[in-house]
Amino acid sequence: MENSGLNGSTTDPVDSQESKTPRGQNILKSKTFRDGGIYLFVRGDYVKPTWMCRIRAPGMTGYVYRSTRTTDEHIAYKFADDLYHQQLVKVHTGGLSQGTKITVGIDRYIERFEADVKQSVQYRILLLKRVKLLVGKQTFDGLTTSTISKLTDDLRKATKTGEMSPNTVKRIHNDLRNFFRWCVEEGLLKEIPKFPRINSEKSRRPHFNEAEWRKLVRYLREFVKVENRKTRRERKMLIDYVLILANTGIRVGEARTLKWRDIREVDGGTGKPKNVVLTVTGKTGIREVVARTPDVKKYVRRIYDLRIEELDGEPLSSDGLVFCHKDGSAIGSFKKSFQSLLKACGLEKDSFGRGRTVYSLRHTYATFRLHEGVNHYTLSRNMGTSVQMLEEYYGHTSNLTMSEELTKGGGQSASKGTAKRKSTPKSKDTAFGWLETADTEEMPSTIVSDSAELSVEPTYVDLMTE
Repeated sequence: MENSGLNGSTTDPVDSQESKTPRGQNILKSKTFRDGGIYLFVRGDYVKPTWMCRIRAPGMTGYVYRSTRTTDEHIAYKFADDLYHQQLVKVHTGGLSQGTKITVGIDRYIERFEADVKQSVQYRILLLKRVKLLVGKQTFDGLTTSTISKLTDDLRKATKTGEMSPNTVKRIHNDLRNFFRWCVEEGLLKEIPKFPRINSEKSRRPHFNEAEWRKLVRYLREFVKVENRKTRRERKMLIDYVLILANTGIRVGEARTLKWRDIREVDGGTGKPKNVVLTVTGKTGIREVVARTPDVKKYVRRIYDLRIEELDGEPLSSDGLVFCHKDGSAIGSFKKSFQSLLKACGLEKDSFGRGRTVYSLRHTYATFRLHEGVNHYTLSRNMGTSVQMLEEYYGHTSNLTMSEELTKGGGQSASKGTAKRKSTPKSKDTAFGWLETADTEEMPSTIVSDSAELSVEPTYVDLMTE
């Protein structure tokens, strides 16, 4: 006779009781049946209270997880009970493979974290989607060091060039470790397998040296001289994007989500002009970034003027994106336009033949700041990275004094030519008052400063988004 209820009212010898909330999970309510063989639960971090089920029939290794796709408890139990009997039949007929498939764990991880807005989590999901295509029917029980080595080789072969840098492999392994750690917590995996060793020397990051930076900055004035209005607008935005990233060291993802409310002006210290601070949200959380030079205010001001002109009298929202299209939507990537800029001025590769990307601006910031004697700890806090990373990848720049503050060498503008700035209609929003009032009456006439005073490995991100 079929089970007629979920609260013990049944003629079938099914054990039903409330289950304790599993450690580390946000469970609103849960029940178990058939001596723990069926576990029904509703997660508190799901918007819709859909019942999930975890099945483990006698003789099985590991669990089978499924969404019942219903909020009705009785229908959910019927779904889970049918699944339980299906697994039981497979056990007795030998049709059930030992252990949970890796693809099942990947699907569960994606379902659980796909709404997470953290950049690191989204990159991990992109990686797991590629891994899913390569693992086939492999189970967690069969995970070995050899398995991970083969998977890494397969990922390498799947790239356009058939190559991956040691740093990219390292980041892939770190993401896989995070995934496997989560699988252990979920009961899908007994322990994290041992990963193969990566033998490689720490290589310098592709950046711009002083002469190259001067060449790039001076070419920006020519780069913006195009007839097409749309292209000219995009290049104007790119110019200030390049200068802001190179003078703050913020990551590409942090720049993408930067809003006007995240930028403010602060005192530069005794005898120094006011400086700019950006509040960014990235893979290391929220942090405040002190700009290297007050000139960053000029670059921000140019974007502000451009947006005010485009809005044609409409107030600029402090909640709007700084780097955006004319309609205010986010610019997904400056990758193509930046490559066009590098190609036009002959700076696509560094002296070692390594291709430069937008991330080279961050690497340039790190290299020049260390040359200027900024303390490793202070710089690491400003960049949202570790002292170890700075020492490993930028150690060749650290033989100078390191006792100055982050604004060392950045207090004086190197611009020579000056001209009166055209007046800009004032915004009704007083939040932009610091931008509407210049520090001096005169501003640089050139598009950018001629100063050469002023990197997160891009390969991994490119690999996951190709």
